[in-house]
Amino acid sequence: MEEKILIAGSGGQGLMFLGKLLCLAGMKENKNVTFIPSYGAEMRGGTAHCFVRISDEKIASPIFDKFTTLFAFNKQSWEKFSKRAEKKSFIIVNNSLFSPEKISPVKVARLPLSDLAIKIGSSRVLNMIALGFFLKAKKIIGYDTIRESLKEDFKGKKEFLEVNLKALEVGYKYG
Repeated sequence: MEEKILIAGSGGQGLMFLGKLLCLAGMKENKNVTFIPSYGAEMRGGTAHCFVRISDEKIASPIFDKFTTLFAFNKQSWEKFSKRAEKKSFIIVNNSLFSPEKISPVKVARLPLSDLAIKIGSSRVLNMIALGFFLKAKKIIGYDTIRESLKEDFKGKKEFLEVNLKALEVGYKYG
């Protein structure tokens, strides 16, 4: 098993945290992982992306051209990276911000991530909603492993932990 995940969006949408969390959980499950962030000088509001690889085998290079999964949290990310899809690629898009065209035969999941996050009470948890959906769809990392990793990361930050766990659950149930 190898998953090549490209997470892309605007600074402040939690994509780097999402990538790091996937890697932490992957390590807990004794998988090989890599994480490579890429963002411009402007953090919040600027474009950013990261490459995450999760594999049962050794990973030769952390960078890849074609992805197995793309998280596209804004239209700019869709336009830039959707062309890298392969036949079996899976794309999760933030349908609250844009409605992408169809890419045949690629599976595109259109989720109202921003709208769901606002209903939960924080626009900053759209990444956890997307992650919950991904976990149910792909079964690469265990749901409970992600929950435990979140608890470790937000230790002593009860309000952040609760809203992130709720968002993860909403995404998982949405799937």
